[in-house]
Amino acid sequence: IGAYQVNFAGNSVTFLDTPGHEAFTAMRARGANMTDVVVLVVAADDGVMPQTVEAIHHAKAANVPIIVALNKIDLPGFDINRIYAELVSNELTPTEWGGTTEVVKTSAITGQGIDDLLEHLTYVSELLELKADDTVPAAGWVVEAKMSVQKGPVATLLVKEGQINKGDVLLAGNTYGRVKNIKNSFGKSIKTATSSMPVEVTGLSAVPQAGDRFYILEDINQAKNAAEQNQTRNRENALAKRTQVTLDNLFSQIEAGNVKELNIILRADVQGSVD
Repeated sequence: IGAYQVNFAGNSVTFLDTPGHEAFTAMRARGANMTDVVVLVVAADDGVMPQTVEAIHHAKAANVPIIVALNKIDLPGFDINRIYAELVSNELTPTEWGGTTEVVKTSAITGQGIDDLLEHLTYVSELLELKADDTVPAAGWVVEAKMSVQKGPVATLLVKEGQINKGDVLLAGNTYGRVKNIKNSFGKSIKTATSSMPVEVTGLSAVPQAGDRFYILEDINQAKNAAEQNQTRNRENALAKRTQVTLDNLFSQIEAGNVKELNIILRADVQGSVD
């Protein structure tokens, strides 16, 4: 999953790119919850795929407006009416068919329709009155995170609103720390990140979870206490969900689908007894 910021006509748009493969359900769900507008990319030669339907459901659940980018429009022989019918069956009626869903015909090869897509994004953002204050302490989401041998915990953040500065105290889920380094989506080190910017930061105490909310706080001890409380709360929730499997309830657990495998430790005096 990647986050990239592009500039055009004095405006900037951050694209949160989620994988199209059907295995990446959780990533698409997180992506829909982090975004203001969903650009649903549909290939003209493939049409609406199962993962496309899944992405539509995530966007609708997050109550996010959808713009369809009909890609590969330069390919000959596709049936646009079939694609439109598939969109209608998923409650996305194109404006050309009297609906409210904008379908922008694009080509990643030739660049056709990209300017139209950016103009539609500008129009939707003005319609929704999407605004943010760059002067307040930042808050947003962890897009992705990993452990680097050289840098330690590295987190990709999407700033919803506010400002992150080098040296700020950062709380992200169960982790906290002072921001050591900030890089923008082009890999360039910067001192300050503002609203809607995707950035990579280092300096956290551990690797946060993708989808965690992050906040800039004033005091490092406050951040540490909050991180420990979040960790305790998450541990308690996990333990509450864990069902103890005993011989008495084993078969009922299997019938309910809660037990797929039964792990057994068998103790005996000699190998023959085990056999």
